[in-house]
Amino acid sequence: MIMLAMLAFTFTSCEDEEIAQNLAGNDGRIWSGYISRYYSDRYGWSGDHYRTVIEFVGDPWHWTKGTGYEVDYDTSDPYKRYWYSEFDWRVDNGVITLFYADTGYKPVKIYDYRLNNNYFEGFMDDGTYDQIEFRLRLTEDFDWNRYNSHYPYYAPRKSASASNDAPAPQKVRFANKGVEKMPKQAAE
Repeated sequence: MIMLAMLAFTFTSCEDEEIAQNLAGNDGRIWSGYISRYYSDRYGWSGDHYRTVIEFVGDPWHWTKGTGYEVDYDTSDPYKRYWYSEFDWRVDNGVITLFYADTGYKPVKIYDYRLNNNYFEGFMDDGTYDQIEFRLRLTEDFDWNRYNSHYPYYAPRKSASASNDAPAPQKVRFANKGVEKMPKQAAE
């Protein structure tokens, strides 16, 4: 019995390492494409569509986890605003979990997906009742320097409770210690 349990753990661990390798590669991998969020409002089903770029960087000491960056562009926004986020990720029993830097974010779990060396697509679960679908392709390069400046940017706040109400964006700025909320007078 003990040997069977050890074999099951070994196979799961190897599978998780293979998923992490496809996700982040040796030096980080950048995925680009679209994320669509469908939700039920009082008029029926509605949706938001985002063009997104996301990079997974592996931890050299722990093969099944790492850090990452994400920038989302609302495809219907005439002002071309974007939302930048940083996160930690891990693979455990085939489930990819993203932990966003803002502690108010609920972890996002990705368990219904297809991943290979060129495509990453499937569904995300952020703890709400929304349906979140993504379709990403591996891309060669992306200039993250534009998003790592000290200028303010907007990051959407996600509710810690599962609700269909979307909270308003909160003004924050990127700093050496990560994302910081701006003082109220500076945010207005």
